[in-house]
Amino acid sequence: MDKTKLIVFGALLLSAAGSAVWGPGLLRKEKPPAPLQPKPKQIGRMVHIPGGVFRMGNELSNDADEQPVHDVFVDSFRMDEHEVTNRQFARFVAQTNYVTTAEQRGWSHVFDWDRQEWARRDGADWRHPGGPDTSLDGRDDYPVVHVSWYDAAAYARWSGKQLPTEAQWEYAARAGLRDANFPWGSEELIDGNYQANYRQHGQPAGADGFVTLAPAKSFPPNRFGIHDVSGNVWEWCRDWYDADYYQVCPAENPSGPDDGQTCVQRGGSFLSPENYRFGHYVSTRSSRRPEETSQHVGFRCVRPIRSRTARHDLPRSSRY
Repeated sequence: MDKTKLIVFGALLLSAAGSAVWGPGLLRKEKPPAPLQPKPKQIGRMVHIPGGVFRMGNELSNDADEQPVHDVFVDSFRMDEHEVTNRQFARFVAQTNYVTTAEQRGWSHVFDWDRQEWARRDGADWRHPGGPDTSLDGRDDYPVVHVSWYDAAAYARWSGKQLPTEAQWEYAARAGLRDANFPWGSEELIDGNYQANYRQHGQPAGADGFVTLAPAKSFPPNRFGIHDVSGNVWEWCRDWYDADYYQVCPAENPSGPDDGQTCVQRGGSFLSPENYRFGHYVSTRSSRRPEETSQHVGFRCVRPIRSRTARHDLPRSSRY
């Protein structure tokens, strides 16, 4: 073979090298790489929340219960990465035979989409979130709903955790962002994308991807690694609610008033309109009677790491 033919033959071999490899005496086609499989969601983790000082409240809010804005120190703690799911709550019920408040009384509140209002629905409970003809099929990793404050506290106690104080909740939601309205910052959208599950004004239903509940971890976490502290479901906190509490709030690890009629809820839900009371803001306070249950209320838990003060538990032992 002359020199020219050798060069051509060598070039052909090199061009084939990208799609073939040498076998014993012949060329063998290389297998295409296996397609990348998406990583399954890790459900049930807790994340470390480093202690520190933050500005609690919102001086620009029209709601007086978010003022005055004040500095609060919070000890380090661990917090559920996402809201407690049906799968997690089912494990608790299976081990304890616990019966929820809604199951005991036989009804709960479900949103009537036709009338655009809340309605009492017989047979609605955590196993039947839309009423007696609905189930949890395919919803293991959705937030558990139709849970009262008492149900949430019972789960927390069983799991060796606690419900977060209002201060812990807002501190974790803000994730070190000063004067931000949202867990991710000051702007509602990032690159044109919604960052939480709530009702958008003037947009098609489900503009954020979900008309009702979203599965846990459907949206990006904040800087502390916490998901869904804005929207999806309102979350129970440990504290009794007092509209004037910020005027007398302790500067270290506040745990709420000594008594009250309603308990604090935070974070808004899939029904919180973006143009009404801004329920999905990190500063927004709401409350319900501890026995109340509905289709858009759930919870998450915390676990203290160490205590600098004596008041990490509830003021009244009857509550926990």
